[in-house]
Amino acid sequence: MPKPKNIKREFVPHQAAGRVAMGVATVAGVFSLIVCVLLVTNYLQVRATAPLDNPELLQLRKTLAETPGMDEALVKHIRALDLLSRKAFFTSQAYLRMGGRLLLAGAAVFLVAFRLAARWNPKPPAPQAGPDEGAYWSTIARSKELVSGIAVILVLVSLTAAYLTPSGLPSPAQVSMLSQERGSEAPPSAASVAADFPTWEEMQRQWPSFRGPGGIGVAHYTTAPTQWDADTGTGIRWKVEVPSPGFNSPVVWDDRLFISGATEHVREVYCYDTDTGALLWRQALPPFPGTPEPPPQVSEDTGYAAPTMALHGEYAFVIFGTGDLACFDFDGSLVWGRNIGVPDNHYGHSSSLIALEDKLFVQFDDKRAPRLLALDAATGAEVWVATRKDISWASPACVRTPFGFELILASERDVDAYAPDTGTLLWTQPGLDGEVAPSPTFSGNTVFVANEYAMATAVRLSAPDNAVKSEIAWQWEDSLPEVASPTSSDEYFYIATSMGEVVCLDVERGEMVWTYEFDQGFYSSPIRVGERVYVTDTEGTTHIFGTGPAFELIGAPQLSEPVFATPAYLDGRIYVRTQQHLVCLEENGGN
Repeated sequence: MPKPKNIKREFVPHQAAGRVAMGVATVAGVFSLIVCVLLVTNYLQVRATAPLDNPELLQLRKTLAETPGMDEALVKHIRALDLLSRKAFFTSQAYLRMGGRLLLAGAAVFLVAFRLAARWNPKPPAPQAGPDEGAYWSTIARSKELVSGIAVILVLVSLTAAYLTPSGLPSPAQVSMLSQERGSEAPPSAASVAADFPTWEEMQRQWPSFRGPGGIGVAHYTTAPTQWDADTGTGIRWKVEVPSPGFNSPVVWDDRLFISGATEHVREVYCYDTDTGALLWRQALPPFPGTPEPPPQVSEDTGYAAPTMALHGEYAFVIFGTGDLACFDFDGSLVWGRNIGVPDNHYGHSSSLIALEDKLFVQFDDKRAPRLLALDAATGAEVWVATRKDISWASPACVRTPFGFELILASERDVDAYAPDTGTLLWTQPGLDGEVAPSPTFSGNTVFVANEYAMATAVRLSAPDNAVKSEIAWQWEDSLPEVASPTSSDEYFYIATSMGEVVCLDVERGEMVWTYEFDQGFYSSPIRVGERVYVTDTEGTTHIFGTGPAFELIGAPQLSEPVFATPAYLDGRIYVRTQQHLVCLEENGGN
């Protein structure tokens, strides 16, 4: 029998590299598969549960509502569990996004390494060509393409699970896209003649929007009372019950005070006399084209009436969690109304309204199409629309900088500034992260934003070439707010946290000047009133301290009711919305 001939194996230069590439592909593939399984598993778990509607928390709230009086221990337990649930949710969302990035990186490494291994792997020589040789290599090629295709599909499915994971709340109704809004029924006209709108100086003497003039947490008047007592009635001018629930804050123009309230079935506006507390009128919004039926489901922490109204001369503007936006005159007549789309977010809509000159500005941060709207205040007609990249639950601020008026908005990633006249994006600065609820404040030429799970960032503005420039002046990473928005003086920024801390930071350097820890946390935002700062905790105690370089507690009067809204500070008075009442505080009021 003849001996078989030795088959000479041809040396392939890339053989070693091919083996290395295959090893890298194997490791990256296993890593990506593990991350993929974890992301999909998390997606299925979240769909099966409601992370923001903890059953134990809901039962405790129901028990509290049915319990006569105020059970302090139960309230503290509910607050602690609520904070724990939301922190767990925020952490879960952060891990999901990080997992998505890791999966994307692992999949990219796998695909590149797999392709290189296929290219560099030597083909074993065949001493004799068989009739199926072509079919064999064709099958191998198809197998490689199949593996690559499966990898791409797994990556897409897992990324969808990572970035589109629901919050545990049912999805709201489908949102009307911008093109559909423009083609919908036009809002009714208020008048053919342009109205006379208040000047910036006139607005400063009112409390026209969330956190006062411009929405930065600084009062024009410096005469707010410092003493009152809920038990004796001292310092309380009047107190009335609020008809419907809502987390929005009171707004005031001359002798009129406005708030809104809503349930699943009704959306209402209430107008009060500031001297007597008498309810002058209440008006329910009618359904508009696009008003959802049934209404979207929202978190109990937000409800349907979280955004604060805006007042502007003779007009009162209101928006609800259904996307219904309306304008009333001070006599209670509906001037115009429209539905701008049902906001798609897991808390519900909470960004408040603000107005300047002849425009009403709506920060409509819907996850599918986030945008900033400028509407004609008199008619509701659209003036301009600015598309936004990311959403938040914060509210816009309108500030007069040394370089002109700017609308300052916070998002989950950036702080952005827009020109009020045109909607042009003037500048954008990264520096935020997570679920952003606190709104910006402003001092001199510096914008200040802060949020838990991120950084507090001071953005310094300049205009070297007649164009506004922004740069990060400094950042702070300790004791950050979750809900309450910061305020400022000429020298300091003030932060109040949900854990009960108040921090004073130097405007120029970002150094901590002082910090003080109270027993209760803060949802209501601090407001600077002259040389004092007022901040009301969730138990209804208002802590008043000086604006100087050392902490100086001036007073801590109590209302003995839960407070989540931010009070309005006018000349000699404070208007507070508690969980169930509306209260007017005055130095010589009451007994």
